[in-house]
Amino acid sequence: MKRLTLRSSTALIGALIIAGCAPTINQDNLIRNRFELNGTAMRSWDEQMLLNLVRMRYRDNPMFLELGNVVAYQSMRFVGSVGGGITLAPQYIGDASIGASGEVVLAPTLTYSPLQGEEFAKRLLTPIPPATIFLLSQSGWSFERLMLCCVQKINSVENAVAASGPTPEYVPEYEPFQRLSRALRALQIERHLDIEMGPDGRSLVFSLLGTGRPHADSVAAAFKEMLGLDASRDRFLVTEGRSASADDEIALTGRSLLSTMFFLSQSVEVPERHEQQGKVTVTKQADGKRFDWGAVTGKVMRIQSSNTEPQDAAVKVEYRDAWFYIADNDLNSKTTFTLLSFLFNLQAANKSGASPVLTYPVR
Repeated sequence: MKRLTLRSSTALIGALIIAGCAPTINQDNLIRNRFELNGTAMRSWDEQMLLNLVRMRYRDNPMFLELGNVVAYQSMRFVGSVGGGITLAPQYIGDASIGASGEVVLAPTLTYSPLQGEEFAKRLLTPIPPATIFLLSQSGWSFERLMLCCVQKINSVENAVAASGPTPEYVPEYEPFQRLSRALRALQIERHLDIEMGPDGRSLVFSLLGTGRPHADSVAAAFKEMLGLDASRDRFLVTEGRSASADDEIALTGRSLLSTMFFLSQSVEVPERHEQQGKVTVTKQADGKRFDWGAVTGKVMRIQSSNTEPQDAAVKVEYRDAWFYIADNDLNSKTTFTLLSFLFNLQAANKSGASPVLTYPVR
């Protein structure tokens, strides 16, 4: 038999348990868990954005929760055991066996806060400035997509203004603006336009570059005619406002982020039973026929609905006993959805305070 005091054996059990369960997080574990947290946060953000678009189509209140800190807490679970026979003689224990097992549990905690008050007004109600729209076009975004999503009016041409709020009962004017957006996209593809900062460092100068190609030149001429610009000029000052003061000026009124979301919410394809139950507004044409909002939003976004959970969706949410989703192979809608998230973050660029922090103990 082995001489071992009962007090010593208890201490040994504790030491073995602690030694066996001492957490060691190597670099591979850190990277893997970081990716998992990143994916979870991204899915949560996408689903929240889609859910709010669907809510707005039903005239329900949207709710935005901002991700704050992400803290990964670490805890240990362990089990210890002692077994064997004990001889009732002074100072002795016989045939003792000691066992211990344990595991490290990583429990991330995500902190959310509602977007409200001054931050809500700054982020969602401030118009998107022309500089943001034009400079995004210079970084590769389609001018047509930017114009349809982000612009309320350019000179006298309006972009389905009534669609910037809850679904209207009548069809807003949208076709002239779509023609204008297509012309800008064609000029962008032909590299027939340029945008630069004005002499004051704040305004923008929009230039139509001569290419010598008849088609591009005719599109440029049509563009100037649609906006009432001086046909003999090729450089125009871009200002933020509702009307131009001269024929060498382009006045652009940007939508707010909330108006952009209302506009895109018109792309939600509502189940027919919900229309029949009066849960959404059904827009009618002058002849009384149902208007298809795809004519307005179809070039940039389509949010489909289904009675059953879709299996091949880029993002999906369940709401009012139906599933709403963007198909994974609908690259056009996915691009616009990415743009919306990008604009949401751009509007927060002036937000004070620290970025979300991931706290992770490492040995």
